[in-house]
Amino acid sequence: MSEMKNERVGHPQWKKATLWASAVVLVLILGMALLVIFTPKKDDNAPVAGPSAPTSSPASTPPAQEGCNAPVGDTSSTPKMPDDLRWEAKDGWTWPVSDTYGPTQREGEFGVCFARSPLGAALMAVTLNTAISTSDFKAAVELYVPDSPGRDYALAQSGGGDAEPISYSGFIVDSFTPDNAQVTIVFSTPDTPTGYTGLPLSFRWIDGDWKQVVLDDGSMFRGQPIEPQRGEFVEWKSSP
Repeated sequence: MSEMKNERVGHPQWKKATLWASAVVLVLILGMALLVIFTPKKDDNAPVAGPSAPTSSPASTPPAQEGCNAPVGDTSSTPKMPDDLRWEAKDGWTWPVSDTYGPTQREGEFGVCFARSPLGAALMAVTLNTAISTSDFKAAVELYVPDSPGRDYALAQSGGGDAEPISYSGFIVDSFTPDNAQVTIVFSTPDTPTGYTGLPLSFRWIDGDWKQVVLDDGSMFRGQPIEPQRGEFVEWKSSP
């Protein structure tokens, strides 16, 4: 008996088809392998992405001014005197001013725009106290004091003009925040055992500058005068 021959195996066309089919299968297998390798695995325990949490920025020093050019400078309770501290004079009064920390601008005859710092508040204190004593009292109150019952009461009174000049010696920073300052202005006087008297004032930061807060009865000072000794207050750099 003759051996039967498988015509499909021996036929050249069939062999070519078989080779092409094998190549296609091999390409598909390689493609699937690459897909598996390069596809990142999903972590079931990974947190679900949500909205980004807001980043917090560190607290910054309060801005210099709104509309003024005074830098904040030293915010300690015993600030150093600026190099440009000088003295102005009027009608026997002399008081310290700084072209850097205040007043840096003028509104009519009045100095305005002070640094948002203890030194700025202290310069405001002597400027205001001098203004209400040497200039138009009502105009000074309208400028330096914010609307309040105390302001209305003060405007109804006569004041200023007749006060005796005082010699400013220094100041005490009783408390300070960027929005509120308690400052005691100290002046020399022969009427106390220490030779000094201190008058406490209160200021509030309003509309880009310091304004004096007065009591409802129109009093410009808070509490009772004190008698500080030298060394208990910050002295102005030099005498006029």
